Amino acid sequence: MIIAISQLFGLPAHPLFVHVPIVLIPLALVTSVLALFKRFRREFLFATAGLTVLGATFLSLGSQAGEALEHDMPRSEAIHEHAEMGERSQAPTVTFTALALGAVLASEVMRRNLVFKGRSLPKAVAPLLLVLTIAGGVFSTIVVSQAGHSGAKSVWTSQPTKKKP
Repeated sequence: MIIAISQLFGLPAHPLFVHVPIVLIPLALVTSVLALFKRFRREFLFATAGLTVLGATFLSLGSQAGEALEHDMPRSEAIHEHAEMGERSQAPTVTFTALALGAVLASEVMRRNLVFKGRSLPKAVAPLLLVLTIAGGVFSTIVVSQAGHSGAKSVWTSQPTKKKP
């Protein structure tokens, strides 16, 4: 059962929740790029994974809170567009998170020389996952930023077309 939180401290929860991924997802992209430097790769990969998990979690919470808020707001095309963009930003962010977690796992398997049933992980897997993580981070940052921008536009520039009863 999913419980949607619509308010925190008497304020709409949606803007409070969505500012977390708007900050953390681009920051995770930066840490994933910094992981290209071998000396600090492990630390930056763990940071990337942690940031993406938090970012994806708060994006989901923000989306749920946004649905509740959308039903309380006057109808407008800008709000509808923002809601759609918010929904579309979830899959890339979850993908970025999965890739970051996979990059951490592959890196740790390689670092510890782990063997399963006499086979080790091919050497190309960890660097490939790092590159895919960076690509996922770029895409996720773009879609989260676009959704955030459309939300800001819907708040500051939209004109309601019809109030809900």
